[in-house]
Amino acid sequence: MIPEVATSNAFTTDKLLEATLHTARVAAVTKYNVESTITEPISQKTRLSPVVMERYLADTTNARGKAANLPSVTNVRVYDRDKYLATGTIVTGDVTVYMPGIMGTNYAKTVSVEVNGVEKTKVPVNQDGTFRYYAANIISKADDVANVILYNRNGTVIEKLPVQISTASVPPGTQTGSFVNPYKVGVNYIVGGYNTVLTLRALDGKSSGDPTTIEGMPAYMPIELPRLELNPISSVDKVVSGMTEPNGYVRLTVDGTARSVPQADATGYFSIGSSSIISGSVVLVESKVGSYYPGSVTVTVPAPAGAPITPTGLAVSEVTATTAKLTWTASPGATSYKLYQNGSMVPWKSTSITSYSITGTAGSSWTYQITAVGPQGESLMTPKLTVNFLAE
Repeated sequence: MIPEVATSNAFTTDKLLEATLHTARVAAVTKYNVESTITEPISQKTRLSPVVMERYLADTTNARGKAANLPSVTNVRVYDRDKYLATGTIVTGDVTVYMPGIMGTNYAKTVSVEVNGVEKTKVPVNQDGTFRYYAANIISKADDVANVILYNRNGTVIEKLPVQISTASVPPGTQTGSFVNPYKVGVNYIVGGYNTVLTLRALDGKSSGDPTTIEGMPAYMPIELPRLELNPISSVDKVVSGMTEPNGYVRLTVDGTARSVPQADATGYFSIGSSSIISGSVVLVESKVGSYYPGSVTVTVPAPAGAPITPTGLAVSEVTATTAKLTWTASPGATSYKLYQNGSMVPWKSTSITSYSITGTAGSSWTYQITAVGPQGESLMTPKLTVNFLAE
């Protein structure tokens, strides 16, 4: 073998093979080309190249990828940064990592804030790796001590992150892993993120109990949300459509009521008709993976262009134990009005005039909302009006 020459006491080479034992010896050479005694040999096995992982969608049962196809390579370790999570398998170069346990234990589900030792209510995190927590009413001064607490799906604490509090705005800077942006007293929300990138290292050797086992170079696998894009929603067409993963499922919820779970076609396109959609409806569409719905989009349906304006001046009069009268101001262009009762998004009554006589039970309370309807569609609802019938 022809010796390599170095001009310092450090030497780097790119001529080695992965997962191969290499031996080196060193000798010093004077400017007169006189060589010293050669050192004793040192040996080191080179690491495996990083595994190559396929795109991983949150809550898919197995993460898959490729690794070196060697008899000694049968396992891969999974880490959340430096924290060991699990061991996957490698069979003839095919990587498989069983993910339900990892997702249940190490993926954030809810977040709370602890202020001066008192923990506040938990709220859901966003499934895209971010969170925000309303703090304007719980942090009042810069010397408050606050921590963000992240919980997994099993209700166990994953991380506890300190909050930097000040009375002036502080730039968030570059953030990685789990983090909390600096919080300025008086701002509405504490915001931050949690780690959604796993590290994988293939093992050259047994997965445990063998001190000669060498971990390969790191590969990074983001936990991604399924694709979910919505087209504009109209209360006239009453159709929810968009794109998700090819042949994937989505769940439609309108005003808090689950409606259907249709399957997209091979391109990912889906279309769902729902007669329950009206102007002002809150439409939630969630992408399904396994038995979970990790991705979601929420839309409030606008009034269609050209629809009458929302009626104003909704009021109640002539209240008795069993009767009352609702009145409101006419909306230009309206041909009729719809009445909604007790928060229902299904019309209760319809009228062509700007008043309606109602009946009820003595001592009971009911809520009402009104919309205006014209040739171009229906307006948004009025705020709720409560009618308290008199007690007998």
